Amino acid sequence: MNNWLKILKFTYMQAIKSTKFIISTILVGIAILIATGVSIVVVSGALNEESQINYLESVYLINETDLSIDIDSFVQKHQKEYPFLSITLLTGISAEDAASDPSIVGTEEESSLVLNISEDGESCNLTIYIPANSTAGSSDAEEFADSFSLELKNAKIKSIGISEEKLGMAISDLSISEVFTEESEEEDFSFVTYMVPMIVMMILYFLIILYGQSIGQIISMEKTSKLMEYILTLSSPTGIIFGKVSAIFCEALTQIFVWIVCGVFGLMIGNTISTRLIGDTKFSIITLFMDMLPDKANSANFYVLMVLAIIALLVAFLFYSFISALFASFAATAEELTQTQSISVLTLLAGFLASLYVPLFTDYSKVPMTIIRIIPITSAFILPADIICARISIVEFVIYLTLLLFFTVMLAVLTGRVYKNRLFKKGTKGIFKEILRAITGKATALSNDSDSKAPGTDNLPGDLLITKYERYDRAKKAYTVIGFSLLTLILGSNVIGGIVGNVLFKLISGHRHIDLMSIYQDTTFLTVLNIISIYVIACPLCALVAKLSNDSVLKVKETISKNQYLRLIFIMFPVTIALSYFSNYLASLLSGGEAENSIIESLVSGDSLLAVIMVSVLAPIFEELIFRKLIIDRTRKFGEAVAIIYSAFAFGIFHCNVYQIFYAFALGLILGYVYVRTGNVLLTIIMHMIVNSSSSILYPLAPTVYTYFVYVMIALGIGSVIVTIIKRDIILKPSKDEVAAKELSSIAFTNSGTILFTVVCILLMAYSLFSPLLLG
Repeated sequence: MNNWLKILKFTYMQAIKSTKFIISTILVGIAILIATGVSIVVVSGALNEESQINYLESVYLINETDLSIDIDSFVQKHQKEYPFLSITLLTGISAEDAASDPSIVGTEEESSLVLNISEDGESCNLTIYIPANSTAGSSDAEEFADSFSLELKNAKIKSIGISEEKLGMAISDLSISEVFTEESEEEDFSFVTYMVPMIVMMILYFLIILYGQSIGQIISMEKTSKLMEYILTLSSPTGIIFGKVSAIFCEALTQIFVWIVCGVFGLMIGNTISTRLIGDTKFSIITLFMDMLPDKANSANFYVLMVLAIIALLVAFLFYSFISALFASFAATAEELTQTQSISVLTLLAGFLASLYVPLFTDYSKVPMTIIRIIPITSAFILPADIICARISIVEFVIYLTLLLFFTVMLAVLTGRVYKNRLFKKGTKGIFKEILRAITGKATALSNDSDSKAPGTDNLPGDLLITKYERYDRAKKAYTVIGFSLLTLILGSNVIGGIVGNVLFKLISGHRHIDLMSIYQDTTFLTVLNIISIYVIACPLCALVAKLSNDSVLKVKETISKNQYLRLIFIMFPVTIALSYFSNYLASLLSGGEAENSIIESLVSGDSLLAVIMVSVLAPIFEELIFRKLIIDRTRKFGEAVAIIYSAFAFGIFHCNVYQIFYAFALGLILGYVYVRTGNVLLTIIMHMIVNSSSSILYPLAPTVYTYFVYVMIALGIGSVIVTIIKRDIILKPSKDEVAAKELSSIAFTNSGTILFTVVCILLMAYSLFSPLLLG
């Protein structure tokens, strides 16, 4: 990833300086400006002659009858149609003389009329005179006559002696209201939720069409150019991919920003024209859109929801940009690029169709909606729609968006691997097979010798390899730094996370007027606190401290048989269940039967969707990255057995819970062995997810099914243990940097970092066990 920012800057500057970029930006911007301006004018009804305002300024009224006409009421009632109107009552002069008298109508041109009301026998007459210097036309006179004639009719009815209440009832407009049943509201809601994903899909589709080709060209065409040799000296293949895709992403943001500015100017121009034609009607395209949304989305948080939706849309675009880059990595010619681009478009369509029809066919059921919000190709479409329609809370949105960002980063790394493997190669045969090899790491496997030497000794003969004492010192440094990184993990998750959680809960308590104890007992808030403290704060700090060792990382990529992998999965269940019973018995014995595992039970009860996601998805991912990848990668070269035991010990004691420490340690041994043998953290994440999901998803949804599932897994697990003992295929391999097991155990478990980490965990474990007794 070295110098990827230089690649980003270079590619970005080349893109925005191109004639194609400048012309397309200007032309599309002009089109958007015109389209938005015209749309506002049309939608506001400004082109409808009946809606346009009249610029009539002065009306002079001569009333020769006994009718009482409320002039002020008429002006106020017709303020919208005649915003500049003033009516003056004249006496002692005829209407014809008034229309020709400059002292009355003035000498300057203005839109004015003179009205004369007279009666002859049984009829009442309204005569309109247009002064010579008036800009009003016959159509203006007729329009005003129609409006004023209604006032005359009201005056005639009132002259009979009818009370104002009865008159108001007689002349009032008929009010028509529409009452929708619950079924109609659901249909309208379904229509909106159907249209929003479609709009998002269209936006994503056109973004990929507009920029996907550019991504493909800069990735595929440069593979065969001499420029690539120079670029490779600046950065790694992953850095090249990340820099170039990020550059196109920034190019897209630049154009989109310009087009948004053009759209805003178009709205302003359209509003100005509409106001000029029909006056200030308070019409807003945003208000119109808000009226189409469900009630819970049409709130004071609307603009916040729109900002979050835009962020989700940008992340979705970045995700699909890396998909385009992934498939474009296989292309070296224009024909091959066309083939790979069609695959990326098919992926785009598959994600859209799934996000569109799964909610419709399942009636927005909880489980399928959760699944499509986790799967990245569908969450890219569903998340913007969900947050706009307020189908999920902001906290849930942040969690799902974080998952999408995680998958985007993983996709970027995968794309870099594929690009490295395909560099200077031609042909698109076996795309998916090679992607699978890149995921499992087989294509980039390193030999056992690659990291078995000390740094800087790769070209030295075998007799000059690092000595025993140097290996001892390096092992001590590595385990000490790992111990302090784990100390950072436990302190970050409990101390810093606790401080942040306390502040957060106090804000929530003050805002919602809820006592703190009720908030701390709420599963959702408890889950949010765990996610923030462990995964947002503690894990990044732990990884940062671990990097301070500045030591080489051994990433040996091997494989285990499918048979052995399945056996290890089965073995996890009887081990977990047996040690859980033992833990419960021990906790009851130590606390005199008063201890409760209330926190864990609330997290796996299925009452909170966030808790299910945390236990089933987030915990396996982050814990495997820390306790398997981060620890074992830095310690296995000194001895695989100690590395596995140490990672399992750290994994077990980190839970700070008597109920989990023993089976977590046992699971850590199994997961550590799988990672040591394969170097593939994805396999251990899957195993971890299987165990956690069975208790957090299957048990709450179907307890009876879960019971039978447990019986089956126990039987399969016991059988797997027997087969494993017979086959004896649990194998640990030595390395050239290996330290004697006895010495290495002392180094691993007695260094200052590990001791401090262990002490803190034990204190927290004791507090969690005995605090219910102390609090009474």
